[in-house]
Amino acid sequence: MGIAVWEVLEDGTDTWGAIGHGYTYSGHPLGAAAALCNLDIIERENLTQNAATTGEYLQMKMKAAFADHPLIGDSRGVGLLHALEFSPDRAHRSHFDPSLKVGPQVAAACLEQGLIARAMPHGDILGFAPPLVVTPNEVDDIVAKAKVAVDKVMDKLVTSGQWQPK
Repeated sequence: MGIAVWEVLEDGTDTWGAIGHGYTYSGHPLGAAAALCNLDIIERENLTQNAATTGEYLQMKMKAAFADHPLIGDSRGVGLLHALEFSPDRAHRSHFDPSLKVGPQVAAACLEQGLIARAMPHGDILGFAPPLVVTPNEVDDIVAKAKVAVDKVMDKLVTSGQWQPK
């Protein structure tokens, strides 16, 4: 009987440190096996097709919800990736004063709604990247929660006197 895999890993710990052989970028067989299993799941569950069709739906719903929103300078995306860019003047796509942190405020308001969206580091942009298994009903929920969050931050900016829509 050969040596068990775990014995090799355990013995290597003394020489290479804890999990010294498990780097994600080194082509380790364990990482390769996990990647192959992941690809099998993607193919078996037809997730690329779901991403294409549900991604189209996401783009349509986001653009419809935010096309004329006074706080949105741009609503853009492809597939299951979407971004909302916030602007004090949508006609000129100008930028908010960075100290207002509009993107992070909207991200926090989304989180209050149970929606995780990412405030992008360069400007007041909020990114959405739902999982490949997302459904159209879940997209409706994402868009509705994002709308509540954007409206909440807009109301806060207006009532505090920090911004007036053009």
